[in-house]
Amino acid sequence: MLFRIEDNKNVDGRHREYEIPFDCLPVLKPQELEKYIAEEVRKEINDSQDRKLLSYSKLLGVCLLKYNEYADNELHINMDYLEGVYGGVYFYYKKEDENLKTGYVPFDLMNGLFGLKKQKYGKKIKLLNFNIDVSDNNLLDEYLKKMTGTGRKKVASPEKDKEILLMQAPKDIVISTYLESVYLLYALDFKYGMNKELHDDLIESIRSIDHNCFRDCGEDERKGLILIIKYLFEKGKCEKKMIRKIMDDSKNDERLPMHYDPILQLHGIIDKYDFKDASNLGECYNSNIASKWIWYCYGKYTEK
Repeated sequence: MLFRIEDNKNVDGRHREYEIPFDCLPVLKPQELEKYIAEEVRKEINDSQDRKLLSYSKLLGVCLLKYNEYADNELHINMDYLEGVYGGVYFYYKKEDENLKTGYVPFDLMNGLFGLKKQKYGKKIKLLNFNIDVSDNNLLDEYLKKMTGTGRKKVASPEKDKEILLMQAPKDIVISTYLESVYLLYALDFKYGMNKELHDDLIESIRSIDHNCFRDCGEDERKGLILIIKYLFEKGKCEKKMIRKIMDDSKNDERLPMHYDPILQLHGIIDKYDFKDASNLGECYNSNIASKWIWYCYGKYTEK
């Protein structure tokens, strides 16, 4: 599972294309493929003006606390990436007198493309997608210098951000309307944890919410909240260890929120208030039907 914040609230921001039309997919000779990928990675890592790739993190907290300053941009959840499985490149190819076929070649920064038999795929391929783990700064530097002649800018932090790059992501689940509930789940799990009983209770509660509450935003937001609960149950302890520095940076940030927003609430829950005071504040400032159920479930859990 991967996470990304889309800067949709900023009209001057760089808004990415999540689904590339078939006719706009790059057409390349097989021997040009790795050079093309390397150049696109370099553009994204070094913040070039013409960058096009989608940057995701393996850590939810990176997106919530580092790249969503006012908690007002939509959260993307990508389920196509499988942790522990090689990154890869997907493409269409067609040899003479054959139908269009789909090809796949494994890829990582240490080996680049391996197993690409250029003669197997004809003269041209149409690049469909790729996913690349760039979360090792040293490997990334070596790869970019070797393939493009230019390394990573020192300010780039793909290792700290546990960054994965994708070319396109048309199946992302997006949370916007209920994003404050994601911050609430993250804060409560960070402070109190989550056992199997609470996990099941939370999921059942989100499933029980009337469909009219998702009429405007779509049922994908319900699915997204359930995915977040599952992620925190499975990865919450690991994430807590890896996110400490980003959590501290967020807490000490000198931003000036206009109200008791979800980020202030998150730090209040973790560092300042007991459960009762935090839930009372939540009722006043950041309340929706999903958050009410989350507070209720955690209330039962903390009383035990």
